[in-house]
Amino acid sequence: EAPLVVKKPRLSIHSPALINTMAALSADAAQMATYLGALTQPDTNIIRQAEVALKPILKKPECVPAMIEVIKAQNAQNEATRHVAAIVLRKRISGHFGKFDAPTKSALKAELLAILQTENSRPVRNGVVALVATVCKAEAEDQTDLTQAAAGWPELFQFVAAAAGDAHPEARELAFFLLGEMTETVGIHLKPQFATLAGLFAAGLSDGDPKVQNAAVKALGMLMSYLADEAEIDTFAPLVQPVLTVAEACRARNDEEVVSTTLDVLYDLSYSPSPAIAAHMVPIVQFAQICMSDSNLEMAVRDSAALVVATMAESKPKHLGRDTALLTGIVETIFNLIETSDGSAAGALFESNPAWKEDFQDQEGYDPDEENGITETGMAQGTLDMLACEIPKKYIFEPVISRCMARLGSADPNQRKAGIACLGVIAEGCAEPLRENLAQVMPHVFKTAGDSDARVRECACFALGQISEHCQPEVLSYSPQILPIVFALLDDSNIAVQATSCYVLEMFCERLEPEGVRPLLDPLVRKLAAMLEATNKRSVQEMTTAALAATAVAAEEEFAPYVVGVASLMAKLMELKEEKTYSLRGRALECMGHIAIAVGKEHFRPYFGPTMQCACEGLTFDSTDLHEFAYAAFANLAKVMGDEFAPVLGELVPHMVTVISQDEGQFEQAEGEQGGQFNALDDSDEEEEEGGGLVMHIRTALLETKKGAITAVGEMAAHTGAAFVPYMGEVMTVLLKAADNWHPLIKTEVADALASLIVPVVAKDHNGEITWEKGDIAGVSPLSGNTTQAVNVILRALVTMMKDDTKEVVGKACEGIQRIIELCGPHSFSSVANDCLENTYAILAKEAPCQQLEEYGEEFGDEDDDHDSFMTSACDLVGSFGRVMGQHFVQYLPQFLPAICAYAKSSRPPSDRSMAIGCLGELAQELESGIADHWSTVFYPAAIAGLADSDDSVKRNSAFLIGVSCEGLGDSITSQYGAMLQALSPLFGVDITEGDTAAACVDNACAAIARMIKTSPSHVPMSQVLPVILKAMPLKNDMTENETVYNCLFGLLQQNQADLVANKLELSRVFGEAASEGSKVDDELKEKLKLALQSLN
Repeated sequence: EAPLVVKKPRLSIHSPALINTMAALSADAAQMATYLGALTQPDTNIIRQAEVALKPILKKPECVPAMIEVIKAQNAQNEATRHVAAIVLRKRISGHFGKFDAPTKSALKAELLAILQTENSRPVRNGVVALVATVCKAEAEDQTDLTQAAAGWPELFQFVAAAAGDAHPEARELAFFLLGEMTETVGIHLKPQFATLAGLFAAGLSDGDPKVQNAAVKALGMLMSYLADEAEIDTFAPLVQPVLTVAEACRARNDEEVVSTTLDVLYDLSYSPSPAIAAHMVPIVQFAQICMSDSNLEMAVRDSAALVVATMAESKPKHLGRDTALLTGIVETIFNLIETSDGSAAGALFESNPAWKEDFQDQEGYDPDEENGITETGMAQGTLDMLACEIPKKYIFEPVISRCMARLGSADPNQRKAGIACLGVIAEGCAEPLRENLAQVMPHVFKTAGDSDARVRECACFALGQISEHCQPEVLSYSPQILPIVFALLDDSNIAVQATSCYVLEMFCERLEPEGVRPLLDPLVRKLAAMLEATNKRSVQEMTTAALAATAVAAEEEFAPYVVGVASLMAKLMELKEEKTYSLRGRALECMGHIAIAVGKEHFRPYFGPTMQCACEGLTFDSTDLHEFAYAAFANLAKVMGDEFAPVLGELVPHMVTVISQDEGQFEQAEGEQGGQFNALDDSDEEEEEGGGLVMHIRTALLETKKGAITAVGEMAAHTGAAFVPYMGEVMTVLLKAADNWHPLIKTEVADALASLIVPVVAKDHNGEITWEKGDIAGVSPLSGNTTQAVNVILRALVTMMKDDTKEVVGKACEGIQRIIELCGPHSFSSVANDCLENTYAILAKEAPCQQLEEYGEEFGDEDDDHDSFMTSACDLVGSFGRVMGQHFVQYLPQFLPAICAYAKSSRPPSDRSMAIGCLGELAQELESGIADHWSTVFYPAAIAGLADSDDSVKRNSAFLIGVSCEGLGDSITSQYGAMLQALSPLFGVDITEGDTAAACVDNACAAIARMIKTSPSHVPMSQVLPVILKAMPLKNDMTENETVYNCLFGLLQQNQADLVANKLELSRVFGEAASEGSKVDDELKEKLKLALQSLN
């Protein structure tokens, strides 16, 4: 292990031994060759010993000429040893090169180029190519003038240019190997030579030899990926088409490596903001589409192609959406893939559930090899999901829904499977247009649920579940058809259908009212309980338990008779302690929490203790899943039990604080570079750095656990009253710190929980309620010192979160601010008003940080934009400004109104239009005469246009806007009553059987006219109007307007108004129905109705 002996003061690269490859190795090189040869042995111990021996030698610069000598010894050393010499020298050269003097550097560089010219072994040559690239990088980084970077080694670039034009294909291939290895150096230091390089690459791509073409594609691909988001990419953009031509030729001859490399490059280019790259979108997507369909390619390669399509949809949704031919081609490909694949098209529900995989393995079509892999169906569905979520709905919905409908009518079960599966996949992304078309879609869904083919039935369940989850509340009107169908499917012979039908119940019942589930409640609970007891399939047990929980939530107090039986079933499951049953145990605990929400404190009290015991015990298990279920149970039980939950705060809150304080990131030793060898021989300077080789590892399971703990502590604060005050300090501290967390999931929950922290202070200092006057900031503040302090800290944090770069966080921050200022009044708002108003306006004007995402080369305006749900929170906050600030907000209307009205344009989606008109309605209601200056220019035209809208929700909000404007502006707008009544008139023709929104539309029209009558009865033609509104009553959906309409009628009745008296019979019917036992009118109003009814009789 003696160190190499170097007899000359300066390293000699041109020693006789190095020049003559036929000569015997020097003693230094021979020793080096022995150690390097040992590294090629299959024995780990030998390799480790060689590494130990080499380490001290490699720290000395004298090792460089010795390894050069070994590399050059073509006849004296075997290929493997020489290849290892090149690899090890590449790892060490950076640390030594800078210490050489200029002549030594020049000699070394000349030797390396000479080796490349004479080396016959491909592996050794490739190793030397990487070594050359490393030396080139070191030389370039030494140049202070970037434009002169190539001057550090001009011979290399002359060599590359000469090789690229050489008659021998191996030489031309070598030129591109070198350029590929030098990607980073070229990308940073050779920008002045890009035009020349583009010419070299163009020649390589059109080379007659496939090897050269492939090398050119790989080298150019690496450079294009490196430059994807830089302006210089435009120089190489014209080469995209030639790259695709070479890649297509490779695909045709099954050269997967080049196809895979090309797809990776196309993925990077998808995000490029360059219009020159965007111009190639069509051929890029078409190539990816062909690869997706090519069954000769490995699934991993095909999935890479699908990722290119999905990424293009994400980065250039409007470009892709507007190209009808391209988009329909992709959609057709996706449908064909699902049709021809044997995989489960409903499998996406269960991919992450081990119980499902265990239960499903004996079912037809199950392939254990695909258990953790990519399937054609999964690839196609994932791509369609991305298209549906990202591409503007005006472009993606029609081509998908038309193909769904066509295939659902097919005699081929594979086509029916594809049709119903794709309908389920788009339910999330295309929820808005799907909700509008449920009347046409649902009969097909119901029909496939009874299909003779089990795979079609399974997909029908999947689609029903997805529609139930994402098309609320419109889908609830189909409960009379959906529940019996699902009930029948629970008996299906196919396990997948059974489990999926439970999923449908879970999704559908979560928002269902008691009357919706009542007809089937008893047989449904009995059926689910029987299934739970009879089956030994954990997947079915888990989903049955979830379905029972959702049924309880839907039934509310009507579930009370079933609590004893269901709780006894859950008690058995909550005792499970085997690791594989943790998920089932958690589901049972979750079910008990939902039962508590459903039946309330009195009915649940006997089960509170055992449920808490199970949850707390779950925290002692090493399972983040059980911890999450426990925190969800704490949240629900705190909500239900209220002050009775307070005794456990002392034990639970400190635990929650600890969990929330945990860092979900930790440093771990980095794995060796992929495909890397001999990492123990890396540059010693790097290995000796403290903390070297460590990477941040994110524990995603802990993220979910923290989220659950934050939710739980927020609910405890919101519902345990003054008992929570002692814990305020530590909880606020940890939440404020978590507000700066890097993950939006955590920040979203923090925004929600922070607002809840005000509740215990208000409970303690204000007996739960603060009396405040709208707009009154001149008088004495009604807030206690503690409340003021808490409000100021929390509002400041939430106002800061409005500038977050994630829309969900911003939306929650807006909601939190609204909760606080409406609870605490204008004095609470004054300290943050300016910043909050400024941030809210920025959101409405699309100037907030969360809206400044890169457009990736999309030059279209906002005409194609879909509804952003977080904008509803911002608009609701604007309405809250009116409610809290009152007339102080009028001065901001000239700024806010144009931003709001931009969403009311006819080109915007219905949800945007409805949101904007709803916001105007809230402002009109709260500001009353304060909107006078903007009535004729903003409020009136918006309301009239909205009443003629095609969407019922927009009509409904427009009717409300008309009514509250008439109420607030009084006699000043009575001259427009005729036009407004005429515009309201068609709303009474809306078919209320089409759903809740349609019914609400008629209700709001009635309320609008009631407000007009109340404000100025002389300007309303009673004889024409009263019969119309009486015929539409009692109200069917919007119960908040009951007081408005009935108080109007009571007033007219007291005046003995002639036209009302003339309709006495109809009025008696309305009052009678509204006062009946099953009516949703509140009890106080019912008593008034009964009295009025007596006076009529």
